[in-house]
Amino acid sequence: MSAFLKKLRQHMLIILGICLVATLAFGQEGHPLDGTWSGDRIVNGEKVRVLVIMRLLPDQRIEGTIIENGARIPLRDVNLDPSAWTVSLTVDGPGRSGEQISYSMEGSIKNLGSARNRIIVGQWRDEKEEGDFSLNMN
Repeated sequence: MSAFLKKLRQHMLIILGICLVATLAFGQEGHPLDGTWSGDRIVNGEKVRVLVIMRLLPDQRIEGTIIENGARIPLRDVNLDPSAWTVSLTVDGPGRSGEQISYSMEGSIKNLGSARNRIIVGQWRDEKEEGDFSLNMN
């Protein structure tokens, strides 16, 4: 093999290695909603802490649970619109005292390229009230 071809081969291997490292370093990890999220929902001017657990099922549906005020409430619907990276969640179930808790949340995913610094910000609303919310990926 000529010296020129050896040098060319070395350079190609170096470029391939750099591309591989860049792909691994900047690639998105998993489904953008899959995981545990924590944050606040503003209700009557007060922060209400929430924990949201979502996971991607083999059939590509997303299921989850929200924990708020000590109650574990199933997410009835979770929808992701990848064209705008918006999310809608519907919470519907019994609260800790047996009262019905039902509201929807609509927000946008921020820092999508980050594996662990994603944020969902938006608005929640029920039949009587509405307010802001923010969730950070844990």
